Amino acid sequence: MLIAAHCAYGPNEHPVRLAAAVGALTDLELDPAGAGHVGSQLNTMLHEAVVSLYANGWQPADVAHTVKRHWTVRAQRLVIAVIAGEARSCDAMLRAPEAWLAQLVDLGVYDSARGAIVGGHHPAFAGWARAERLDPDEWVTIGVQVLGQLLMSPRQAVLIDPPSSWSASNRGTVPSAARGDVDAKVLKVVRALLNQAERTDFEAEAEAFTAKAQEMMTCYSIDAAVLASSACHTGLGTGVESRRVHIDSPYADEKAQFLAVIAAVNSARSVWSPSVGFSTVVGFPVDLHLTDLLFTSLLVQATRASADATATNPNRRTASFRRAFLIAFAHRIGERLEATKQRACVDAEHEYGSALVPILADREAAVTDAFDRAFPETTAMRSRRVNADGWHAGTAAADRAQIGAGPAVTAG
Repeated sequence: MLIAAHCAYGPNEHPVRLAAAVGALTDLELDPAGAGHVGSQLNTMLHEAVVSLYANGWQPADVAHTVKRHWTVRAQRLVIAVIAGEARSCDAMLRAPEAWLAQLVDLGVYDSARGAIVGGHHPAFAGWARAERLDPDEWVTIGVQVLGQLLMSPRQAVLIDPPSSWSASNRGTVPSAARGDVDAKVLKVVRALLNQAERTDFEAEAEAFTAKAQEMMTCYSIDAAVLASSACHTGLGTGVESRRVHIDSPYADEKAQFLAVIAAVNSARSVWSPSVGFSTVVGFPVDLHLTDLLFTSLLVQATRASADATATNPNRRTASFRRAFLIAFAHRIGERLEATKQRACVDAEHEYGSALVPILADREAAVTDAFDRAFPETTAMRSRRVNADGWHAGTAAADRAQIGAGPAVTAG
């Protein structure tokens, strides 16, 4: 099994040897004397691989994302079935932290309304193979491919305690609101503004809504910082968190740069891990929320603007054009969001006085310190030649948006 897994993924990947190994495993499964053995072994090894990944800093959403990114949605359904089996076996519904349960909800593994794990009753691999209606050679191939990837996945920084560190119950955990997360009413308004930005066909209107969301969250972040400063006796750095943002292809590198620009505007830091397809963003909860929301919304807007730019010019329908467009769009939007943020900061200084500057400086220092400790060996992404037409088109699209300009923003 291990030979097949190592031939399926990683430095020893070898299609010919993989085919031979899969053939041998399939023959064993079809032999009446060994029927069920291969599926049972794969189920056990996949379960153990997921448990090991959790201990090495991975989270359920990370595992599902990286499998889908490299293989298929069908392969992702397999690993989600394994995740469900593991969640049931470790009593995740009673023991998992709130953030872990939220990921299980997003994956369809946890029904928060019923407080129950969905699936995971029977051996996960066998249930998946039956549901997919696959022949033995098909499910063996997919199984060893996923197993090979899980076994070769690199260690990550631990952001949430893994199941091996959970207590008997999560009932005593601190509610999210007490940890400094964003008020639900504020998030609702910000999401509504960004939804309006995504729905409108007018770039200027879209970016005005986006700028208003940035302005609103900046003000909220400043208010939270001042409140935390007056109440905190253990240092502002205790509120810094790290979260992962999963990034899909195509143009994953450029999207990661886009995320880094938005994070920087919102006093957060981002590091891209291309081999696994996610970035880790470090900052205070309110700033992480805004970075995540803005990235999702602005990526929709940038994709639409790129499609408009290429609709009438076939010569622009190239990867180099789209990469340059996305980078330029991100760079220019970042400048405009930063201008919106600075105006909000100036207004806040009038309200809070000179005490605000050192408070914000302390928060920035806390984020930088946490980032440097978590990622001491980060390197800058290598630059590549940029398509000039794409760069100018992306900049022009961002300029036409008139983000944060005067009445369009303040009227919101």
